[in-house]
Amino acid sequence: MSRSAQTQINLTKNIRFPNHYIQDLYNEYKGWAFDEVSALEFKGQWRQLVFQNSTAPLHLEIGSGNGKHFARLCLNQPENCFLSIELKYKPLIQTIQRVRKNNSLNGKVIRYNARLIENLFEKQELNNIYIHFPDPWLKKKKQKKHQLIQEDFCKTIYELQRPGSLLEFKTDSEDYFHPSVQYFKNAGYQLSECHFNLHKTKKIEQGFIDHLSQFELLFVQKGLPIKYALFIKA
Repeated sequence: MSRSAQTQINLTKNIRFPNHYIQDLYNEYKGWAFDEVSALEFKGQWRQLVFQNSTAPLHLEIGSGNGKHFARLCLNQPENCFLSIELKYKPLIQTIQRVRKNNSLNGKVIRYNARLIENLFEKQELNNIYIHFPDPWLKKKKQKKHQLIQEDFCKTIYELQRPGSLLEFKTDSEDYFHPSVQYFKNAGYQLSECHFNLHKTKKIEQGFIDHLSQFELLFVQKGLPIKYALFIKA
């Protein structure tokens, strides 16, 4: 995959035979989910135009999976505003379905390529950012250039966050974790917490499971250690 291919976004409206997830994006979930064109209209004004709350913290999740973690955030923090970026249609719709099932009005989703995140937000528009188990999970060292967490990406999101904001990063890959932590630190983040086996003392109980994302639960059930880092933007 070339660099240009990584940063391309196929326009949803150009798809000749849209599946039901794509149809839901424009019908049932209109106003809850934004495609790659409409989302650009809110740059710098997400609080005011989408949430009608100009003073609330605006938090972002990059990569929603099936939306379990995102829906939990929205439910537990009704006073805050939440956005989630997801490129694939099925998890995008699954995520907003979970948010609506909880009757949460403070969560919206964006269909977009996270590598182009600077198109969506102005500098210092965001508060906390969550990046959990970003793909791709790569088997070959030469493919590392395709990973989301790179030097330039970290510098970009640093500029988009307000001072004092948090950045939470999780992965099951040790090879991915160590260079990513360094990229974040190089961008200016201060490392607040670091764990190489986050759930070592946790038991797989229902209350615990309810707080895990789809991928995190899968890894924990397999006994794989979760690497975790929490950063602060100074």
